[in-house]
Amino acid sequence: MLPAAYVAEHLALGYASTKNAAQGSTVHGSHTVTTARTSPAGLYMPLTRGQDANTAYVVTVAEVEDPAQGDHRHTVYRDPVAVLARILDTTDQVDATNRSAVATAAEHTEHAGSARTAAELFVDAAQLAATERTGTWLDQLVDTGAITAHERERIAAEDGAATLTRILRRAEIAGHDPHHVLHDAVTASSLDGARNLSNVLYSRIRTEYADRLDPVGDTYADWTPRLDNPAWSTYLADLAKQVEHRAGVLADDAAHAGAEAPGWAVEAFGPVPDAPEERERWARQVGQVAVYREIRDHTTDTDPLGAAPGSGQVEQYAAYRTAWHTLGRPETRREVMELTDGQLRIRVRAAEREEKAGPRYVANELAGTRQAATTHRHTAELRAAEAQAATDPEQQARLRAEVAQARALADTLDRQAEQLQIVDDARGRWLVHSAVTRVDGADAAAELGRRHVDDTEPEPRVTADDWLDAHRAATTADDAHRPITDTDLHDDEVRLDVGALDQPTPDRGTLDQDVQDAVLETPPADLREIAAAEPAPVDEDRVRVPTSGETAESTSGAHRVLAEIRARETIDAREEAEYQRAEELTRWHHDDNTAGHDTAGYGDNAGYDDADVLDDSRDPAGTS
Repeated sequence: MLPAAYVAEHLALGYASTKNAAQGSTVHGSHTVTTARTSPAGLYMPLTRGQDANTAYVVTVAEVEDPAQGDHRHTVYRDPVAVLARILDTTDQVDATNRSAVATAAEHTEHAGSARTAAELFVDAAQLAATERTGTWLDQLVDTGAITAHERERIAAEDGAATLTRILRRAEIAGHDPHHVLHDAVTASSLDGARNLSNVLYSRIRTEYADRLDPVGDTYADWTPRLDNPAWSTYLADLAKQVEHRAGVLADDAAHAGAEAPGWAVEAFGPVPDAPEERERWARQVGQVAVYREIRDHTTDTDPLGAAPGSGQVEQYAAYRTAWHTLGRPETRREVMELTDGQLRIRVRAAEREEKAGPRYVANELAGTRQAATTHRHTAELRAAEAQAATDPEQQARLRAEVAQARALADTLDRQAEQLQIVDDARGRWLVHSAVTRVDGADAAAELGRRHVDDTEPEPRVTADDWLDAHRAATTADDAHRPITDTDLHDDEVRLDVGALDQPTPDRGTLDQDVQDAVLETPPADLREIAAAEPAPVDEDRVRVPTSGETAESTSGAHRVLAEIRARETIDAREEAEYQRAEELTRWHHDDNTAGHDTAGYGDNAGYDDADVLDDSRDPAGTS
């Protein structure tokens, strides 16, 4: 509490108010905190209410709020006048509150009649209906004994339930029966020990149908989920018809535009044809692409489709694939365009790391060394002929010494050329081994450049270390306020003293061997990290004879790369063998289950057949 004398002498009574409450008010003085996000109305009101003074405290330091956009090094310092000027400059600002009622109503009418509105309603309804359907199927699996009631409760409580529904929708749009897909994922193997059942089921479906999830069909009617609820089915069918009707409207508008047809349509399909049949086909193709552009709110003419939606956006991704095929684009290019900016940067980074780790380019040095060896060998032959023709003994001795020296140099250069040939062969093998990574990196860099060709500011570069630091800081801040739950308490928790593990003690034998190995094993350094820290190679484009030390260094690097390639090939072969073994075990398990169904019914319930399990219309108890 402040002393009364201090309050009377040094403080004055003041009132704080919002700009809305202060409209029409007149005060002696006004004070406001202004940031770059302050609106023009939010600045105008407090700076026009005071009779004596109106003071704005302008925030001039703008720190990065999201770690994805940079760190403290990207802090922006702005001039206060520039901040105020930017707020008051409304040239490029669209303030909905300042538009007329007629303009607002016109915008809402246009939005309501667009394909985007119907498509968004379709997506929301399809997700809700599919989620309800998935829940019904899981309940049926409980009734048949495929999963337990406790596992069903866990799936319902997990965050991955929505992801499971989306992967089932992807399978359905790809032409598979989602009910059978879910049943096979549940019964593929036991779910005992799984931490997140939804993620396990998602992973099984994603692995089993890895190359069979491309959407089929061309319209939203083809992508409508098959439901038992007639209300959902009718609603979704109406929305699908609205999207298709809008596609027809856009097609007619483009066909009747003639020379004023959209630029992207003319570039992709040519000018509007004069023949009726060709015009109809042209309009149909343009309509399929135009409706997708409207759904995605993509308006630029330089790129008909823009960046691809994520595969998790099931219906939009299917519409994207339809538009892609309509444009006649190749499948090879589609993969790159469907990647996000982050995935493209990862490919570029992988290619850069691989380039740095490759053997030196020594073709020019190899050519220079062989040329020098040939020159010295020719010199030796000339001096030998001169020595044979010479009559002076001293001259003969000198020439023979030069012959021996030239031949020795030629032999030395030949051995050095052999070493350089090893490096050159290693580089050839590395080029083949890393071809996919390097080509993917080049394609990703080209796609990034195409996407951001109009950017006026450089993209922020955030490393994995930046992300990890931000994650650790956030976790540390959250832990201070996080309540302790039962999952944090373990009676059988193993407490490791890493320092004690360095000394062989009797208690050490009681530790789990896997835990010991995890603590004691030091992961080997990544070759690409080692190469990145080394000086960049020089003089690769100059034909020259390298020194013996340079040749030895190049040879050592080549052997290092060859060892890395052999290690990768060994790991790939081991993983392929494990994958083949897993497929074999899965096939045996499926055959055993099939044989069991034929002789003893389904699962633990005799008398069930496949139709009893998969037919929704029948009573799970077998009484219908």
